[in-house]
Amino acid sequence: MILPLLAALSVSSSAAPALLACGDDEVRRYQLTADGARETWRWEASTAADLPADYRAALLERIDECKPVGGDRILVTASTGGVVLLDATSGAVLFRTNAPMAHSATLLPNDRVAVALSIHEQGDRLDVYDLADGDNPVITLPLPSGHGAVWDPDRRALFVLSHDLVQVFALADWDGPAPRLRETQRWTLPGERDGHDLSRAADGSGYVVTTNDGAWRLDPDSGSFTPLEPLNPALQVKAVDIDAAGRLAWVKAEERWWAFGFFVRQDGRVLRVPTGDLHLYKVRWLRPTE
Repeated sequence: MILPLLAALSVSSSAAPALLACGDDEVRRYQLTADGARETWRWEASTAADLPADYRAALLERIDECKPVGGDRILVTASTGGVVLLDATSGAVLFRTNAPMAHSATLLPNDRVAVALSIHEQGDRLDVYDLADGDNPVITLPLPSGHGAVWDPDRRALFVLSHDLVQVFALADWDGPAPRLRETQRWTLPGERDGHDLSRAADGSGYVVTTNDGAWRLDPDSGSFTPLEPLNPALQVKAVDIDAAGRLAWVKAEERWWAFGFFVRQDGRVLRVPTGDLHLYKVRWLRPTE
């Protein structure tokens, strides 16, 4: 099912704040209101006519990431193995691949996508694909318990999260026939480690990382981690994102590894937005086109 968008996916400074939320086989869009949020758009893998049957029935059964990119597309990954790039208005599938235990993805220059794969006999790695070919990765690197992949357009670098580390990669020979990723920095995670979520704060304050015991700000200039209030200490924080106005959104597991609502902190208040029977895993702010 696809609900019609009530507004363009990309947001301007005057638009009401909006987020993507995902879990099960769904991606939803929520617009903030004075006392909560309302759903304005929904995509369901099981009813996507342009997906093969194995994606509709199984590969996108447990979506674990829904990342807005470029203002008009959404990158979706699932621990059940599916990765798709969607048109944010029509829901059309623009790219797909099968990546066991995919947990995060990010678009890279030259129409490429990086995918972080978590613990699996065919996982624990970082794959990079050309968007024109979802069958054959052009780069594969080890990434134990891969959980995060974020392209930083200002630094022209790829940040990735594994069980113990945040690593930074520069693009090398990117316009040639054999592109490479060259590691330039790495930092050991604080606390109990077990990295789970990585996001770039849109307010310019660096990165947010979640570990087994809480959420942390990462300053990539100094490599320092500082606890993020009010989510440190805090167990099972599955997603944290900060928008350009400094609003904080997060998901904290309420049953096993999922929740049935997300939290937003704005103007000194914390609101919980229920998502019904959706087994919620991630939330991401919509942000202006980068």
